[in-house]
This record gives sequence, C-alpha cells and structure tokens, in this order.
Amino acid sequence: MPKSGPSLVDVIMPAHNAAITIEASIRSALASPRCRRVLVVDDASSDQTAALVESLAARADGRIELIRLPANSGPARARNIGLSYVEADLVAFLDADDLYEHEALTAAVGALDGMPDLAVVRMALKPIGLDRAYLARPDFEAAWTLVTFTVQSNVVMRRQVLIDAGGFPEDELFRRRGGEDVALMQAITRTCRIGTLFTEPGVFYRIRPGCGALKLLRSAFFGELPPGIEADLAEADAVTQKIMDRLTRTSSFARPDPSVVEVLLTWAS
Repeated sequence: MPKSGPSLVDVIMPAHNAAITIEASIRSALASPRCRRVLVVDDASSDQTAALVESLAARADGRIELIRLPANSGPARARNIGLSYVEADLVAFLDADDLYEHEALTAAVGALDGMPDLAVVRMALKPIGLDRAYLARPDFEAAWTLVTFTVQSNVVMRRQVLIDAGGFPEDELFRRRGGEDVALMQAITRTCRIGTLFTEPGVFYRIRPGCGALKLLRSAFFGELPPGIEADLAEADAVTQKIMDRLTRTSSFARPDPSVVEVLLTWAS
C-alpha cells in the first residue's frame, strides 16, 4: 500500500549528563511535524537528565521515549540501542546539546522522499560557541566543511542503510578515541549516493572543550594530532573498509559510482 504524505523521522539522541541542554534539543526536534519520535538513550547519567526527559515525555503524547542504560557504554553503543527502537523509515541523530533549525527536518525529508536513490542527506552545520579567531581565519570554510562531513547531528538517513551497514562500529578503538561516526559515514559516503542541503535550514552545533569538531579544526589549522593517532588511523580505516564491503554485498543503496550531490529544493509557497 503506498504511503500517504511525507516520510517521518525517528531522532536518536544519546545523552550523558546533559540536563542543562537536553530540553532545548528535544524541543527543537519535536517542533518539526516530520519528527515522529525522539528516542533519548540515557547513557548512565549521574545528573537529572533522565528525570527531566521523563517529565517531558509525560507531556509529549508518546513522541518522546526514554531508554536508560545501566552502565556508560559510549555513543556508538547508545546509538545502536536507539536504532533497535526505531520504527520510522528515516532516522536522524542529534546530540543532546545541539539544535535543529526550523524546517531542517522538513528539508531533509523532502530530499529523501524526492530522490529515492539517496542513502543519506547532510544538512548545514552552524557552530555555537566557536572562538571568533577561528571564524576569522581565511581557511575556516575549508576546515569547517571537513567538520560538516564528519559529525552526526546533521545527518538524516534511511534506516535500512544503517541496518545494512551493521550500525555504528563498537570497536574498543572508538570507545577510547571516538570517531565511530567518522568510520561509518566514510564507508557510506564511499559506497552510496549522498545528498547535501547546505543552503537549507540545518543544525546549530555546540562546540565543547575537547569535542571532535574542535580537534578536527585544530588539526587543519595547526597540524595538531593526538599522540599515537597514526597507528589508530590504520585500524580505523580497516573498520571503514569492512563496513564498505558489507554495504556492497548487502545494501540496495550501494552504487558502483558513489557520489555526493547538492540537493536544491523548491518550497511550496
């Protein structure tokens, strides 16, 4: 039976000690009529994160679900557990301190509904709290583009693609270093067709001390790399290749000529 109306999105939101910011993040997702549910995976927070989400869920008519983990497992495990609760055809990931702009999910759904061969769309990413000295650099735009293609909060994808990929890799390397989202998304980008929505409403991304985006920027600007990263990069690349091999074997969205395409939307007046 053909579906009626636009697709809906389940938003997975891993959270660890996010009581200060999570309400605004949840509300930014629920404000979109394309958001079916927000699945908050509380990764063993020690603050009031879970209690706050429970309070919000009681007034949200089933659009918020809280999943509590007994021990801190890291973002890859939290996202994979969230995936097991997803029922919508499309899935998005929003960190518990980031925010959707109005109409961001509408734009993403429009792109995926209108271009059925797209596996993923990436939305515009706008930094909050980034040092103005970075913003003023002549090489900022090039460096920020790397971040835009790396973080997870600006991604909406087809649930089946994530299942075909085996979810986020949970190797010990990523638990220690982070970067599981980079390994996964590199594999999908190198295997499937990806759309960008960089001229449409997107995501406000909060810069935190030591976050992956800041590390990427400092690497691009100053050549700073964590000690021992070279050996870890080889291991991470091997994980990416395994995901690519799996997608090539199993996914109907894998393409012999993977590409990244700019999506231009026409909005109804």
